[in-house]
Amino acid sequence: MSIAEKDLKVTKMKKEIRTGTITSKRQLTIPKDFCDKLGLEKDVELILEEDGIVIKKLPLDENLNDDFSDLILQSILEEGYTGKENILREFRMRKRVLPMAVRKLINEAREYAGKDTRTSEELDKELFGGED
Repeated sequence: MSIAEKDLKVTKMKKEIRTGTITSKRQLTIPKDFCDKLGLEKDVELILEEDGIVIKKLPLDENLNDDFSDLILQSILEEGYTGKENILREFRMRKRVLPMAVRKLINEAREYAGKDTRTSEELDKELFGGED
């Protein structure tokens, strides 16, 4: 087995079942050892399915809190803007509208996802392949 194959090999975790508690504020307590084993910290992904909720760890993304300044500036320069004042004015304008564009994109994704009737298992199989 090559080093790459070892790196890609996924070990299956033993299935454990526990009872969680839902508080009067509709907050769910997840057992500490579950969080520790999965490396859960603050935020998780919740997927509503017909017969329950699937809780998944959010993938670690170093650029998650990125404000995209470098990409905005790169785009402005590639579009041929010149002169400090012109570049700065365009940069500031694009930074101002970025949150609105992101909100619109998120809302469109949620609307699209709301129409999708596939389960998370079906989506995982379609996206990542699976055992037949």
